[in-house]
Amino acid sequence: MFLLRWIFNFLKFIIREISSMIIKFTFLLVLIILAFNYFTKTKKSPITKKSYLKIDLAKEFNETLIQSPLNFNSKSINFYQLLNNISMAKEDSNVQGIILFLDDNSLSRSQIDELGEVLNEFKTSTKPIYSYGAMLDNNSLLISSYTNEIIMPPAASTAVNITGYNKDIPYFKGLTEKLGIDVNVIHVGDFKTYGENYTRSEMSEENRSDLKRILDKSYSFFLEDLSKNRSIEINSLNSTILSGELMGESSESLKKYNLISTLNYWENFKKEKNIENITNIEEYIPSFKSTISNNKIAIVYADGEINYTSSKNPTASTITPDKFISALEKAEKDDNIKGIVIRVNSPGGSALASDIICNAIKNVEKPIYVSIGNVAASGGYYISTAAKKIFADKNSITGSIGVVSLIPNVKELTNKIGINMNDISYGKYSDLYSLTAPMTPERQEKIYNSNLKVYKEFLNKVAYGRNLPLEEVEKIAQGKVWLGDEAIKIGLIDSIGGINATIKSLATDLNINDNYSVTEISYEEDLKTMFESTVFPIQTFFSFKSLTKSENLKNLIENEDIFFKPILYLSF
Repeated sequence: MFLLRWIFNFLKFIIREISSMIIKFTFLLVLIILAFNYFTKTKKSPITKKSYLKIDLAKEFNETLIQSPLNFNSKSINFYQLLNNISMAKEDSNVQGIILFLDDNSLSRSQIDELGEVLNEFKTSTKPIYSYGAMLDNNSLLISSYTNEIIMPPAASTAVNITGYNKDIPYFKGLTEKLGIDVNVIHVGDFKTYGENYTRSEMSEENRSDLKRILDKSYSFFLEDLSKNRSIEINSLNSTILSGELMGESSESLKKYNLISTLNYWENFKKEKNIENITNIEEYIPSFKSTISNNKIAIVYADGEINYTSSKNPTASTITPDKFISALEKAEKDDNIKGIVIRVNSPGGSALASDIICNAIKNVEKPIYVSIGNVAASGGYYISTAAKKIFADKNSITGSIGVVSLIPNVKELTNKIGINMNDISYGKYSDLYSLTAPMTPERQEKIYNSNLKVYKEFLNKVAYGRNLPLEEVEKIAQGKVWLGDEAIKIGLIDSIGGINATIKSLATDLNINDNYSVTEISYEEDLKTMFESTVFPIQTFFSFKSLTKSENLKNLIENEDIFFKPILYLSF
């Protein structure tokens, strides 16, 4: 027994020492990176000779502006800066044109719409915009249609996949039954279908009808924009796409139907057009000095899931009350900032956090407009209701006014793997959220009534914020999702337009449209946060305890590709 204990303690000592060594090494590495960045940082200078600006759409153009102490020389820009750089390049005599590289496009459909508008404005300068790619799908083809010339290699190995739409959604009821996990989904709103794939073997009619309506309308927008941009008759284009003529094909098929301009290799095309100097859009500094006005409009970002507290991984894209309100206060306290645009790109999350953020927005005296990005659903829409006006792209997803709770029960699983769960309870409902207590009708009713209160509060926020009768809100709620084009007709938003349209409208309403500048409120990551985000994976690797925390189980369960998250989570 003594020998076994000694071996066990020795192994613990070895693991602890290895863990400590890795953590210390990581900390040293962080310090070295900081020092290197500090002493080697270089100031960008304006372009001094005629160049083409290169936009690689495979790069992530995130919404939020984050200032990190570890990235003095960061060459990344966010989505608004991408749009702004293109707008400035239009007036820059040293910019000859723009080149878009389409492969592995990372932009959402609403971002494509916004980028397309800016590219159309750029084309009025008579400067050319070229796009090049070897692998085109619906999104990359759509963004290419805003350019003057679309080039693809004349190779049979190029990949063309243009279709109506296809969305596979897994349903796990068979798996959860085999594992012995019973997931209780308690929702308010017949169309609040988040979590149904844990309790059903197939899609509900409510989910199918809602999803099909959204996908059908989104495809119609795709068809209309592509037809208009490429001057192709819409019915003919639709027939070609739905017939499968452009699925699993090559560049020659797109050329045959006039969906691209040129079959050529990039190097050959570059020589033919005498394209010599190329500058990445991230590195672009205009050759002229722009006037900065004292009248400012601030952009505050609300990007990611809404949590009451920060996640264990500090670099995760999340919205928390303390993080968001801190940024909002910066804009509120700056006397030069006359109005605020909140860029919302969130599928929802915590009801409590959403309510706190909504209240903070409502209490700001300066006018606040919301610009919805790809999605402002559930909690994302909740916080938007406090704004004076809401703008959204026609493809933006919004609504999802409903509440849902997911509570798994693993009692059968623990029995299967030989774990006997014993509990001691005192007080009725003390084990309401237990992972092993049975979900009785009485318990379910208790949770439902709690959710119902939150749902009614949500309805009232929408009715008050949007100046709508409560009866009308109830009709468009029930967890239904709406595209921006639908949302404006039912009063959920005020206008169709992207972030630039939102800013211009606010400037006009403030009577500063001829004299204003835009400032982005960044989120700053401190050294402690950066270090924790680096060390956390190492700690997790050496700690079985962290792997079994309910928070991490929750993250595993919620990690799925869906349009929107619920507005309420109950802890489990």
